[in-house]
Amino acid sequence: MIKTLRDTIAVLYRRFRNSLTTDDEVTISRRYVAASNYAAGTVNNLIGANFLTGFLLLLNADDSFMGLVTMAGFVGNLLQILSPLLLERFQSRKRMLIFSRAIIHFFNIVVISLIPVLPCANPVKLMLILVIILLVNLINAVTAPGFTVWHIKSIPDNVRAKYFSTFNVMNGVIIYTVVLAASKIADDFKASGNEMRGLLVLRALALILSIVDIYFLFKIKEFPNQSSGTKVNLANILLNPFKEKKYLITVTIACLWSYSANIPGPYFNMYMLKDMDVSYSFLNIINMFNIPALIFLAPLWRKRVNSTSWFKVLYQSMGLYLLHYIGLSFVTKGSLFLYPVSVIYAFMIAPGINLVFGNIPFINIPEKDQTIYIGFYSSMNNLAALLGVLTGKEFIRATEGKTMALAGITMYNKQYVLLLTATAMLISVILIYYLQKISQENVKASAAEQNKPLSQVLDCEGN
Repeated sequence: MIKTLRDTIAVLYRRFRNSLTTDDEVTISRRYVAASNYAAGTVNNLIGANFLTGFLLLLNADDSFMGLVTMAGFVGNLLQILSPLLLERFQSRKRMLIFSRAIIHFFNIVVISLIPVLPCANPVKLMLILVIILLVNLINAVTAPGFTVWHIKSIPDNVRAKYFSTFNVMNGVIIYTVVLAASKIADDFKASGNEMRGLLVLRALALILSIVDIYFLFKIKEFPNQSSGTKVNLANILLNPFKEKKYLITVTIACLWSYSANIPGPYFNMYMLKDMDVSYSFLNIINMFNIPALIFLAPLWRKRVNSTSWFKVLYQSMGLYLLHYIGLSFVTKGSLFLYPVSVIYAFMIAPGINLVFGNIPFINIPEKDQTIYIGFYSSMNNLAALLGVLTGKEFIRATEGKTMALAGITMYNKQYVLLLTATAMLISVILIYYLQKISQENVKASAAEQNKPLSQVLDCEGN
């Protein structure tokens, strides 16, 4: 299997290198965008998710602190709405953005990795980590819209569905293969009583990949940024998005997902690692099933988008996806089989959601001053996600020590918070259904005003 994987990677690499000498600069740049994102995504998975949860649990983090860590990321990113005040001052932003990414990698990987060896108590170490996570997300907030606008210029409208579908498949294959190998490393160290050392080894690997990320960022072409000519100020940043009613519908739809999907927070992962005492390998072996799901089902979801619309695929896939939360809520030591069943089911549906969210920030977006609108979109989504995390955190706090019996199973709050999540997502699905109806009516009116065929406007505006 390893030899086959190695041969496959070698073939893909040769094709990648050959294509760089024959394709136009936009296509070449698009491949570098993908390569950078593959590296950055792998870095985030080596230092985040289950590995970050395990890292913090070794420093005796409790439920409340884990909630704060999740919230810190969203609080920091709320400032994305103000990023145009900095970014719009520069016609060329590439070097500044790359420098910011390097700073983020340094603090996220190197500085946090050094904290466990500091001669201070665990509560102090945890507080330092929380401060760094907040700092990293503040830096990200200022620069993230710039990355988005920079990279999307290498991904024209006519190739986005295919690009995001292919990217999601390859990204899943790369990340889950690396994470599975990393899980084996972490479990081996854990078995010998050196779990923290194992997690630090993974962080060293992440540091190497962060250098790869920076290398590919330098290769991506920077195209000119379009501006309306209006001076960017605080009033424009805060008020202009509210003048774009079609884009407000896009933002609202995205926020409904962000709120409901973030209610579970990190609590179910804590339940699996701490209460159920499962290994990293168990969790990530199950995650490997995401690879065939992506390979075989992502193209089907892409066809669904092409035959219907982005928003329709979103509410349909969300309606199916919420069922997996119900399945996970019934996972106990006696019903552990429900975990792989529910997660694999979710993997079958998730490509539809991920495909839509690859493009949704650009649905109905005005052509000029896009940094303003991307910053607004990101800030509102982070606010919605923060409210979701806060809802979950307060729910966990209010129900601490309380159990609930359902279908003969005694559930703890880290389980039945998923039932709350499923309910919130169902309400979101209903609201998105009606919002996309309104969006469709707006598109019909726009087509009539522009004297364009409805299909042409639908293609441009994603409905």
